Amino acid sequence: MKNEIRFEVLGKSLHAYKPLLVKKGAQLAKILKFKKPIDAFLVDSETMRKLNRKYRKKNKATNVLSFQAPLHFPTDTLGEIYLDPKYIEKKGEDLVFMLAHGVLHILGYDHIRERDRMKMERKEKQLLAKLNAKR
Repeated sequence: MKNEIRFEVLGKSLHAYKPLLVKKGAQLAKILKFKKPIDAFLVDSETMRKLNRKYRKKNKATNVLSFQAPLHFPTDTLGEIYLDPKYIEKKGEDLVFMLAHGVLHILGYDHIRERDRMKMERKEKQLLAKLNAKR
């Protein structure tokens, strides 16, 4: 059960996105070799808006939210990623890129400071080349 991304669809119209994400998620897990699984949820824009409002105080939908599991918390996961595939599509963004972006946040990457943003972008670029995806 380690080194995988487990996907769950939380919206009736989102099942079509799952096969691509399962495939690319398996490749991503193999490349990054993390120690515990990551749970990823495909959600609609209303659910994403509620999550974004609750956890980031922003009352709008967004493309991806990542939540690291608290240190020393008894869980079998590294964290959770929420993806809004229809929002991502509407904004002309790449779903696989957003998955990789969310996973990197779970693994501790950040883009608040310029130096950290550059480090994260380099890693994203490497991953996307290996996953045959675009930014």
